[in-house]
Amino acid sequence: MFNLRQANLQDLETLVQLRLELLREVGNIKVDCDNTNLAKAIRKYLGEKIPSGEFLAWVAEVDSQIVATSGLVFFQRPPSNGNLSGIEAYVMNVYTIPMWRGQGIATAVLKEIITFVKTTEAKRLCLYATEDGKRLYEKLGLISTTKEMEIVWH
Repeated sequence: MFNLRQANLQDLETLVQLRLELLREVGNIKVDCDNTNLAKAIRKYLGEKIPSGEFLAWVAEVDSQIVATSGLVFFQRPPSNGNLSGIEAYVMNVYTIPMWRGQGIATAVLKEIITFVKTTEAKRLCLYATEDGKRLYEKLGLISTTKEMEIVWH
């Protein structure tokens, strides 16, 4: 059985490592590269944003070991008819250690986040889905859209 809870600064190093693992898995970083600067940047971001509440994270633990996590940020767009507050929630960093997958842990973490978001002013929850994650997200009621475009600078 696993325990769900909101993450705190004591979880910082584990959250940094799980973010790096996620980025490796999705091909964003190479396994054999030195990721010291990236780890430092993630550590700085989380170290500032978790205490301020600008980044919220939930973790699932088995025997006091974190085996899954997901993060959440809120942002505000100009109000629209369907969202008078303009507040939206963005889920990120959904990651489960491979040996713990397929046991409903990520589903439980995401249900916890969705329940939390429903208590806020946010009227939209979105995320970027990998192919592996789409089935899970659809099962929780998220739908695929093709509305966004992007440009990325390096």
